[in-house]
Formats: sequence, C-alpha cells, structure tokens
Amino acid sequence: MGSTLGLSILGMLCWVVMFVAGTDVWHFAGSPDFWRLSGPPYTDLRAFGYAFYLQFLILLTMFGVTCWTALKAVRSGKGTM
Repeated sequence: MGSTLGLSILGMLCWVVMFVAGTDVWHFAGSPDFWRLSGPPYTDLRAFGYAFYLQFLILLTMFGVTCWTALKAVRSGKGTM
C-alpha cells in the first residue's frame, strides 16, 4: 500500500514538472493556438494535450483511491502504512 501511494505521489510530481516545463516552452514559442489550427503538427499536439490533461485526472483518481484504501485499512486495524 505504501509503495502504491509513493508511486502515485511520484507520478503527480512528474506531471507537475512536465506542466511547468511545457508552460515555459509554450510561452517561449509565442503561445501557438494549436487547438484551432489544422495540419500535421497541430493534430499531434492536440492529441498530446488531451492525453496530458487526461493523465492528470487518472493520476489524481489513483492518488485518491490509494489514500481512501489506506485510510480504510488503518481505521479497521487491518494494515498500517
């Protein structure tokens, strides 16, 4: 249980680093509006954007489920972290 919680926290931290680095690149590139443009690089960037933000929701859900499971185990006395 502790390793799952640690890995979910590590995954969230990696996502935050990717977000911060991507924000810097975004501003350096002049904030291209790839949500509305069409063409070969823009469709790939849109797919990346959708997957990137979906990954955050998945990591957040994993973190919540892990915390909930750990809390239930500790309260019932069946496990400790």
